[in-house]
Amino acid sequence: MRVMGLVLVLGGCAAAMPVPQPAPPPSGREARVAAECRMLAQAHAETLARGLMAPPDILVGCPGHETLRDAMPLAAQTAALRAANAAILPPEVVASGAQGARIYRRMITRGVPEAVAAHVARGPLFAAAAKV
Repeated sequence: MRVMGLVLVLGGCAAAMPVPQPAPPPSGREARVAAECRMLAQAHAETLARGLMAPPDILVGCPGHETLRDAMPLAAQTAALRAANAAILPPEVVASGAQGARIYRRMITRGVPEAVAAHVARGPLFAAAAKV
């Protein structure tokens, strides 16, 4: 009798388990931010891997990094902006249109060295960020 009760209880549990539904993919602005932030995370990691200074400014505003604040001094911000405006766009950036150019220059403005930005621009994360 106990075995029969146990079978009924276990059978009822298995039948009542709902199947979790995946979260819908982000759309619109959320998708653009997420795609650009994945690319910025790669740029930040690549900058550190090269032994270069990687300010937290690179990741400010990205999901998962809500506590980060701008840390670059005004002179460094100005220099980064000048470098971004003077940067020669790699062919991959030119091919991605105006959105790609904006993302590329914004990456440099955030503190990503131009050589790292050019490397990241050749990858799939940049292409995805420029498409969204």
